[in-house]
Amino acid sequence: MLSTFLSVVGLAGGLFYAGLESMIPCIPPAPLSTAVLSTDHCVILQYMGSWYFVAAAAWDEDGIRAFNGTDSSVLDIQKEDNTTLKVSERWRIGDTCHSNSWNYMVHSVTDPLMFRDDFDAIAMIWDGKWINCPSCIVILMVDDDEEISAMLFSRDEKTSDKVMEEFKSKTECVLMEDLIKAPVTKDYCK
Repeated sequence: MLSTFLSVVGLAGGLFYAGLESMIPCIPPAPLSTAVLSTDHCVILQYMGSWYFVAAAAWDEDGIRAFNGTDSSVLDIQKEDNTTLKVSERWRIGDTCHSNSWNYMVHSVTDPLMFRDDFDAIAMIWDGKWINCPSCIVILMVDDDEEISAMLFSRDEKTSDKVMEEFKSKTECVLMEDLIKAPVTKDYCK
């Protein structure tokens, strides 16, 4: 039953995305396939490991509210098994470090959507080609409050202004005009 439901959700998401691509010329290319993220193929290795939070964009202020006060953040993505990614985050607000971990299910029937194991969040990942940054990823997240945000992460602690401007330009083109950049005034949490 769950497999059938997830198949229908994946198909509907694919059709919706295909429709969007034809109407909005600046929409990003297709997200990474869950097959890339859930197999033992060597391609997966380029997406595993640590990613530094650079910025987030949303259609309204509520979509970026969770990032207010965040000085810095590091995301760590690890493969647990063929259908699970463990995502851990360490972030700093003021002088205090916080951390949390989540498991995301990656199944071919929901491709390219990844569901958090409690079904309270959905994510899609793009490589950095959309914003001309090979060392970046963009994650579109629908969180447990049903807020949608596009988050830019980089392998490097410092990201060029050019990459930031490209991210801003591309997200504004899809009407995500509210943007917040991580100030990174303190050290990253270990």
